[in-house]
Amino acid sequence: MSAAADAVIIGGGIMGLFCAHELVQQRLGRVILLEKRFCGAGSSGKSGAILRQHYSHRTTILMARESLSFYRTLKERTGRDIGFRPAPMVLLCHERERASIESNISLQRSFGVAVEMLDARQLRELEPRGEFGDEVVGAVESESGFVDPGRTIDALASLCRDDHVDLREGVRVIDVLLDKSHRARGVQTDDGQTIESPLVINAGGPWAGILCKRLGLQMPLKVIRPQQAYFVLPGGHGSEHFIFADLLTGFYWKPEAAGWTRVGRMSYEDDEEVPDPDKYDEGVSGSFVDSCRRGIAHRLPAYHHAVSWGGCGALYTVTPDAHALIGEVPGIAGFYVVSGFSGHGFKMGPAVGKGVASMITGCDPGGFDREFFDVDRFAAQQAITTSYRFGILG
Repeated sequence: MSAAADAVIIGGGIMGLFCAHELVQQRLGRVILLEKRFCGAGSSGKSGAILRQHYSHRTTILMARESLSFYRTLKERTGRDIGFRPAPMVLLCHERERASIESNISLQRSFGVAVEMLDARQLRELEPRGEFGDEVVGAVESESGFVDPGRTIDALASLCRDDHVDLREGVRVIDVLLDKSHRARGVQTDDGQTIESPLVINAGGPWAGILCKRLGLQMPLKVIRPQQAYFVLPGGHGSEHFIFADLLTGFYWKPEAAGWTRVGRMSYEDDEEVPDPDKYDEGVSGSFVDSCRRGIAHRLPAYHHAVSWGGCGALYTVTPDAHALIGEVPGIAGFYVVSGFSGHGFKMGPAVGKGVASMITGCDPGGFDREFFDVDRFAAQQAITTSYRFGILG
């Protein structure tokens, strides 16, 4: 069996869906999206889906800002409710880090981000339940928020189908086909079908590197297993209205639409590597849950008494500098990689889709900078640097 398309996209997560959405908006032609299980089955479906603009680079600030606007207005524009909920983000750090954070704040403000610096007294006024010693300062971004990842994936899949994307779930790509000139010419699937296409976009998340290896490509993509824990405060202690990233303790937490609080570690340096993303532990360890309780309770003591609702193990695809690889692979014309978002990709999805479409169709790239995400930057020793010790903050 065989078919033909103008573009084949591998992966039905947030990136694959946004790439498909933007390419059909640019009238590229027939777009086929192939997802081996169901849309959102990989990293995207377990995302905290935090939408923040706090970054230390012009490109990522602009892309996060564009994407936040897309998510926030989606229901108004399409009628699809993705559970957008505003929740100011508070980045906590030590007084000695103030100068570095203020430099980032100045950059963010120059692009219209509403953010301000608070001292310990102001933080105590903002969150009366919290314990903030005089050495603690915080950057508060008022426009941030989050969405429901499952509802967002469903909405995007529906938008793609409405735009006549041929979206096929339960179809695994087992190989990318090349012609004699080493150009992409299509893919082969596990059901024996060949789909001819001069354009193949590998947005397979944790599976992206595996597919690249079949082509002899050693991409700097590593799959790891971060964990998250969930807690519910006892009655009378209130609920969470803020997203916190605590650089002093190394933990982040956020409200969930279900009324829970999601807690996780900001560093993923010690997370175990996953050799086979089809087979990994999706549970959470008791020791991790305990560490999360201690981490959040250090700042919000009421969590010493919170009910534990367990947690989950997820997947991140990370790069050495914690920023994605986005672009055409050198030496294989028509083959693009869109992967390696290192735990902060969901908030970038709309801008990434627009950027990928710009490389292919020449449309407006928005804040996307193709050189910033160059897939060959590590070979050229041009890794992206950041002022934060936690790569997930970018």
